[in-house]
Amino acid sequence: MPSWDSAAADDLWTEACGKDRCWERRSRWSEIFGRSQTPGYGNLCRRGQVLVLYARERLCRQLAASGASARAVDEAKHLFDPNALTLGFARRFATYKRPNLLLHDPGRLLRILGNPERPVQLIIAGKAHPADQAGRALIRSGSISSGGPRPARM
Repeated sequence: MPSWDSAAADDLWTEACGKDRCWERRSRWSEIFGRSQTPGYGNLCRRGQVLVLYARERLCRQLAASGASARAVDEAKHLFDPNALTLGFARRFATYKRPNLLLHDPGRLLRILGNPERPVQLIIAGKAHPADQAGRALIRSGSISSGGPRPARM
């Protein structure tokens, strides 16, 4: 949705799909996203890097405040690759939103996240409503985690 992205991202999506977000034009995605000289591409990369830096800083503060070891705080400073495609999901966790669909095909997810030629990483944040026991259980179970660092409250 155009309201969910920056002006630079909106320009890039408009170039790829038209202002009406007509997904039939998605065959142009590889043409547009395959060129690092595309107007707006550099800005999108910088925004991804800013997201990674923010996530690192926030996690370091959170770990320090919770009494984590100095080593854990130091390791958090190096989480995530600022040059990888970073997809962020920040939303209320509720079972009806089906956040565990990411793990529907774990092998495929691992191939996507583990591709060294096209690195992709996920930042997932959110919490369940205090009365949503099923959503809270989903987070506690770690069933939405791929096995990597999983801060409880970011």
